[in-house]
Amino acid sequence: MKATKKELFYNEFSDKWESEINKKETLKRLNVVYDRLLKGINLKGKKFLEVGCGMGYFSEMAQKNGAIVTGIDVGKKLVEKSRQKVPNGKFIIASISNLPFKDETFDLILCTEVIEHVENQNKGLSEVFRVLKKGGYLVLTTPNRIFKPIFDFLSLVGIRPYHGHEKWFYLSKLRKLLSYKGNILKEEYFNFVYISTICDYFEKFKLLRHFMINQGYLVMKKW
Repeated sequence: MKATKKELFYNEFSDKWESEINKKETLKRLNVVYDRLLKGINLKGKKFLEVGCGMGYFSEMAQKNGAIVTGIDVGKKLVEKSRQKVPNGKFIIASISNLPFKDETFDLILCTEVIEHVENQNKGLSEVFRVLKKGGYLVLTTPNRIFKPIFDFLSLVGIRPYHGHEKWFYLSKLRKLLSYKGNILKEEYFNFVYISTICDYFEKFKLLRHFMINQGYLVMKKW
């Protein structure tokens, strides 16, 4: 399944990623994924798939925690950069909408800030659950739809250089899709802003989840 030009935006952006990406955002997501959503889950010896491996930061952390790492991305440059960062991992060019793996291959699948860039999101989620073992875990993070107009404006005026193809989810819609094939075990709602130390305080109040820029879930496949 050939990636669209919009889906390949991050591949073309990869050479400038290190200089222009918000490094605090990456560190924040690493914290949310590994210190919150995956807290208490032993990755040692687990078959781990990162869908949309990007620059390889999250696959690198998974390997440090003992996982057997596989990663896919639609962009050739991104796959190459992930291979450089995690030389013992297996990285291939592929789309979330057509994963080249057998049913129930992986113990854990990570999809962080990826699903919003996918053309056929329902197909992509179906593929993820197909290759995930029954009782296995999916960790997914993505932006909150109510903030999209703000970020569209920031992209328009050049403040936000990375945007690509974006179809953001409302919290309720994504929860419904994930609940269809899995049990949501954990939820995290968080922000990516430069004054994050101030906003971090409000993340512990679940009632404020609709006012958080990002949403994250740990889901166990039920069938």
